[in-house]
Amino acid sequence: IEHFTSIDPKSFKDVHFELKKGEILGIGGLVGAQRTELMEAIFGIRLTTSGTVTYKGEELNIKRPRDAITKGIALLTEDRRATGIFGVLSISDNVGIASLDKYVENKFVLNNKKLEVVVSENIKKMSIKTPSSKTQIKTLSGGNQQKVIIGRWLANDPDILILDEPTRGIDVGAKYEIYTIIADLAKQGKSIIMISSELPELIGMSDRIMVMCEGKVAGFVEGEEATQENIMSLATKFM
Repeated sequence: IEHFTSIDPKSFKDVHFELKKGEILGIGGLVGAQRTELMEAIFGIRLTTSGTVTYKGEELNIKRPRDAITKGIALLTEDRRATGIFGVLSISDNVGIASLDKYVENKFVLNNKKLEVVVSENIKKMSIKTPSSKTQIKTLSGGNQQKVIIGRWLANDPDILILDEPTRGIDVGAKYEIYTIIADLAKQGKSIIMISSELPELIGMSDRIMVMCEGKVAGFVEGEEATQENIMSLATKFM
């Protein structure tokens, strides 16, 4: 990512960073640091005045989420209930909705059998506790809803997953399960960007942490430098 600047003058400015294969890059900062806004711009939801995304030597032209999805980028949004789940739809529909193109034959016929195989695999892989794939997602616990959404993106087999507050509002047991899923994805070579406001989570899960303040990159910490004190110092650097 180079020279990423929002069209909104109060948002992120001239952001640069690299993401390595198989890395979990944590994004830290206080409320208002513009972490979510930056990630939504990378995914094509927000407009920028400048900036390039280069992946495997290719400069990507991302103007909308569909462009990002096509290039192997996934975004798990911050507000699961408002922008993540489709509450009245089934688990099957919620998992399959981001990858329907892969299961459409003859331009408009959906191969439900193939889609259901993928859905069943994801329910098993994610250890989603549900009576069946046809259960409405809104009836599940917060942790299981979050696992369904992660499964949705994995059904599309992305290379890069952006996770915005992936464990917010879920219980301790479900948090541990999601940590395990994230760590396993990184081991498989997926590149993870994880925004978290919980410093112990950020420190425990990340290989490196990029700290933002007032829409700018305040610095990076890793290893023994990744302490709560150092992160908070960077998070208030430009205030």
